Amino acid sequence: MIVTTTVTFSGCIEKNEVIPEPESLHNATPNISATTPVPPLRIKHNPEISIVSFSSLYIRNNRDEESLEYTYNLTEWYYAAYNLSIKNNGPDTIDFKVNDLHLRAGDQLFNTTTRKPYTLSRLEVLEDLKNEKRIENMTISLSPGQTVNGSVIFCVDSLYDRSFLLMYNATPVTSTSFEESLEALEAAERFDYSRVFGIRSHSSWDEYIYKHDPEEHPSIWSNWVNRSVLELYKTFDLETVQGSQPDQRPDNIPRIWYAIKVVSKRNLTVVSGNRLLVIDDFGDELINKSQNSGVAILQNGTYELQPELVIDIPQITIPDATIAQISYECACGGGMEMHLTYNNQDIILDDELNMMLVRYYKIKYIS
Repeated sequence: MIVTTTVTFSGCIEKNEVIPEPESLHNATPNISATTPVPPLRIKHNPEISIVSFSSLYIRNNRDEESLEYTYNLTEWYYAAYNLSIKNNGPDTIDFKVNDLHLRAGDQLFNTTTRKPYTLSRLEVLEDLKNEKRIENMTISLSPGQTVNGSVIFCVDSLYDRSFLLMYNATPVTSTSFEESLEALEAAERFDYSRVFGIRSHSSWDEYIYKHDPEEHPSIWSNWVNRSVLELYKTFDLETVQGSQPDQRPDNIPRIWYAIKVVSKRNLTVVSGNRLLVIDDFGDELINKSQNSGVAILQNGTYELQPELVIDIPQITIPDATIAQISYECACGGGMEMHLTYNNQDIILDDELNMMLVRYYKIKYIS
């Protein structure tokens, strides 16, 4: 770019007399057409980064990693995981450096971590994350037009909120469809699933109790889960610790795993049958679940619940839909005196955040 500047002093334009150059200088001027052309400067391109899915994890444990003994010290871990599609749209080969990815959360900036928070196979969100290709501490050379996929994980200070912003160097990685997917995830976490499943959030083994009473009903399970159920269990954890007595066993403090996942907006087809099979426009299977405690389908403004033994899902097309998934585990006790609760939920929301289909699968175990 050429910038032309006129300098004015006291309202007058300075004049300079032009003196003709000597003839010898003209004769010494090289032939420009005969010189080697200077190539134009190449503009450095950043890769095009798209968020395929996003997961947020919470882990609460009180087991010492070295002694493997349960203590009264509760340790909390939070993770944010991004499954990314990375494409080189430029004319030249470029290097994508994973270490240049950062997550901004308010005033804090987090780097990627190599920790692996997915050791439990019963939690479907964690199992999906475990099966994704992990990219970390590497540089990926991308030729023009090449696309690679992989996930990165950040160890953060909280479950996700709207301040989370993925950055590549100083460039934000975001899109309208992803922001709308987060709105769908928030709606799924706030939803009262007793409306669709017809059961309370908690129960004892006999299914009749709906109020948490640790003294009368020490073994309590969650039938379904959302953010308020998680917060309830976290509160009882703290009450147990604060009111702990010398004869109270620390392994009776609930240990919690909570994971949520959102898949960015897609055109979805729910395939008819007795299992939940969901594909997108490209034929990719986004959900394929045969284990169900029930499936609720929104039809004519009301939810039709199909219980476990009579599931017959009709074919449904849902354009511009978002998938939200929630997994939860709570374990108390140890050895032959343990009880556990597992919950896995799949929620499909339309572009107006209506819950079009909800599948849940719960497991209660006591030894």
